Amino acid sequence: MKYVPLTSSEALEGGKAALCYTTVEVSQDELTQVSKKYGIPLFGCTSFQGVFTPEGFLRGAHSLLWEKGDEVKVVPYLVECGPDDARMKVREGVERMLSEVSKPDLILMHATPGFEERVIEGVEDVLGTGVPIYGGSAADDDVSGKWRVFLNDVSTQSGALLVAMKHEKGEIYGGFLGGYFPSDKRGRVTRCEGRVIYEIDGRPAAEVYNEWTGGAIGEYLEKGGVVLGATTLRPLGRVIGDFKGIPQYLLSHPHMVFEGSRALSCFTEFQEGDEVVLMEGFKTALIDRTSHVYERAVSFHRRKGTPRGGILIYCGGCVGAVLDSVQEINQKYRESIGEGVPFIGAATFGEEGCMYTKEGVDNRHGNLMTDTIVIM
Repeated sequence: MKYVPLTSSEALEGGKAALCYTTVEVSQDELTQVSKKYGIPLFGCTSFQGVFTPEGFLRGAHSLLWEKGDEVKVVPYLVECGPDDARMKVREGVERMLSEVSKPDLILMHATPGFEERVIEGVEDVLGTGVPIYGGSAADDDVSGKWRVFLNDVSTQSGALLVAMKHEKGEIYGGFLGGYFPSDKRGRVTRCEGRVIYEIDGRPAAEVYNEWTGGAIGEYLEKGGVVLGATTLRPLGRVIGDFKGIPQYLLSHPHMVFEGSRALSCFTEFQEGDEVVLMEGFKTALIDRTSHVYERAVSFHRRKGTPRGGILIYCGGCVGAVLDSVQEINQKYRESIGEGVPFIGAATFGEEGCMYTKEGVDNRHGNLMTDTIVIM
């Protein structure tokens, strides 16, 4: 495996497949030309403000190349879909993928924002819940909808890219975490629909959240509106099992207050009865968590040794909150995976990962989180 910026003269020479993350100014035509020139699958998604690489957090298009001698089967599949048909189309796509790889070690998932839960359901309809899913949602620079996922000469602003990976001799690991800390503020979701929480403990959700945060969204209670900036360091968390006795929190980013009802929408779905906890984030923890997610991936499997390559997914909202320190985030991951080990990473608008519970694998879609795939 090797890291290759797509501006390189050698580009994808000698490769068999390439994962590509890019900022939005790189056109699909440019990527298509590279794919056709080398005749190998080129697939990936757009990233917020830059791409994580061994050379830093950089704009442009960057790839992680599987070379012909690498003993990893990589099968990408692009699904064009929306909220109503995502589950069905993803299910059909995974069934086709199985003709090339019988049982993958894991799935890398890049959807466009809005229906990530349906994509996970479609994968699990075919593979069951035993195959881990990691990834993140395509992003742009300003939440204007310019994000896209792509495979070769096809791209879409509404769909999902799925990449099945199976190591022929080695192993592939994943890690998923939030890096936020639970407060003593918590309550029960008593009315919700999809990604909208109407009530917590029988009261309007935005009112409760505003009290918990000491007035962070007070100006929006009457008029409603987008509250992303005020809530990035104060997400809602839910406990999904534990890791070595430590609770695993799935994070949800409050997005909007609804005028009148004072309901609170997020970028993940909820169920009535969920216990939600106000979480708190700090700049140092957000910087350090790239090393922690790597350690989680490898320590869970008690595996030592030098990886062949890595993939980093890091929330774009968190990148925005600590943009002046984003190179430190990149450096932490580079030091953790090892100097000289190739990797790329995307800053995404939603993250997917596997939480290991007593019942087994629990694939989830969250916000403001980070995950990694480590290829040994």
